[in-house]
Amino acid sequence: TLFDAFQKGDKIYRAVTFRVTPDNKTVVPETEDWQMKKDNSICQREDTAKAMDLLAKKLLSGDLISDTTPRWIIMNYEFLTVDGRATDKSIFIKWVPEGAKIKPRMVFSSSTKGLIDGLKCSATNVQADGLDDLQEIIPKLENGTLK
Repeated sequence: TLFDAFQKGDKIYRAVTFRVTPDNKTVVPETEDWQMKKDNSICQREDTAKAMDLLAKKLLSGDLISDTTPRWIIMNYEFLTVDGRATDKSIFIKWVPEGAKIKPRMVFSSSTKGLIDGLKCSATNVQADGLDDLQEIIPKLENGTLK
């Protein structure tokens, strides 16, 4: 599965993204262009920052679908701790843009636990509604304040 390729073995994905179908009945992986593969030709911390920038651009692209669709993004962050150790952590981002309508928000909220349980995901959960929330993740990881 997509999540297995993210979590196990070679871990080829930096981030995987899921959403609820337009009929609000099923949780599905986002299209392939939303799935971010790792770039092993560059430093992995640099790849993490690059992936975060790309994710922000996709989420805030200005098109109606991106601006109103809640999504779950599971991302592997590689970073340096305050004491200079290289480490990584998986983050489960619950993206609910301010433009999302009530019903999709409710379906998203009620489906989150099922997705986490179904994937057997043990990542740190983060709620993000805007760009500021996304930009706070890496600094909080690096200084140890993201729990």
